[in-house]
Amino acid sequence: MAEQKPPATNSALGPQRPIRVLHLLTAIGHGGAETWLLNMLKQFDRNECAMDFCLKLPEAGVLSHRAIERGAMVHNVPLTPTHIGYIRGLERLLADGKYDIVHSHEAVYSGVGVWVARRMNVPVVCTFHHWRTPPQTPFTRHPLVRPVRAVYGYLSKRYAIEHADAVTALSNKVISHIVPDWKRKAKCRLLSLSTAIPQRATTEERLALRRELGLAEDAPLIVHIGRFIEQKNHDGLIDVFKGVLREVPDAKLLLLGQGPLKDPVLQRIEREGLAGSALFLGLREDVPKLMACSELCLFPSRDEGFGLVPLEANAAGIPVVGSDIPGLDEAVEDGVTARLFPLHDIAGMTRASVEFLRDPTLRARFGDAGRARVEAQFSHEASAAKMLALYKDVLAARAHER
Repeated sequence: MAEQKPPATNSALGPQRPIRVLHLLTAIGHGGAETWLLNMLKQFDRNECAMDFCLKLPEAGVLSHRAIERGAMVHNVPLTPTHIGYIRGLERLLADGKYDIVHSHEAVYSGVGVWVARRMNVPVVCTFHHWRTPPQTPFTRHPLVRPVRAVYGYLSKRYAIEHADAVTALSNKVISHIVPDWKRKAKCRLLSLSTAIPQRATTEERLALRRELGLAEDAPLIVHIGRFIEQKNHDGLIDVFKGVLREVPDAKLLLLGQGPLKDPVLQRIEREGLAGSALFLGLREDVPKLMACSELCLFPSRDEGFGLVPLEANAAGIPVVGSDIPGLDEAVEDGVTARLFPLHDIAGMTRASVEFLRDPTLRARFGDAGRARVEAQFSHEASAAKMLALYKDVLAARAHER
């Protein structure tokens, strides 16, 4: 039997006392923030840091079971326009759960979480994953609702930034937009996303994926993973792929994800005669292996807070071709692990994609550099260490105030 690790001692909480953290999220789905937090759950012994979740949607999300399997409690506290039920539910959780820290990832709705935590005298951390928060639902996109939401979101984020015990982000670009002078503020700091380094794909695994998809055994695969929303620029993606097909006619584009623009994108693919070359795979649980079995990740996104998918592609040992935008230029290294181009440079992205598909030596050099960079800078262990240090610093600061 494996020896049990003794509980950590935390001077701010007393001996043998874990730090209990309540994360505020929308739901636990396939997004970068949720993936990162699920990975952090695997890093922490609950005797040292016990993380639970409070979700503002009635549905917990398709990956909520993973959080539960890893020992976390998942609370559904729906947020309605009045906020009353959410406020009361969160107050009950903080009173009954005796959480030491509230960690909000809610952006537009960050202010309400900070306000409740302050009322309950619980330290609160706000992490911003992006500086833009476009509406995602038909209700919030309504012409009458959209401007009200914009004003509410601005005031909510300003309140959260002013009153949170710590303000964090996952890239320099995000935190610089949120708090321009963040380097001069002691309560502001960077956390980092992370990803695992999957095993390299074997020849048999590569062949098996192609057989599963009904493709030729030597078909070059380009992968794109992302929600079907305007931000991910599926129109630009298709434009680049059309150019690739003119040079590499047997190439295939694998599209993974869901979202409100899925049907229009798939209709365009059908309309332009690309259905046999661009394949929609929906949501899959084997993304690391699928990436490792592909030749290239194509990611011409309009804007990103960081860019976890390109980071995962590098970790899997494949190069990235994408748009040269803030955030993404921190996830990959242009000219070393990826090639980045201005957003509207379809010709440049096409040319680089064709070069990678035709030159396995070039592909391997960029892929190997990507794996090495991820391992050195974006490991789960390094990310977890930053998060735990943040929690301990916040608790120590509160203890000093008392």
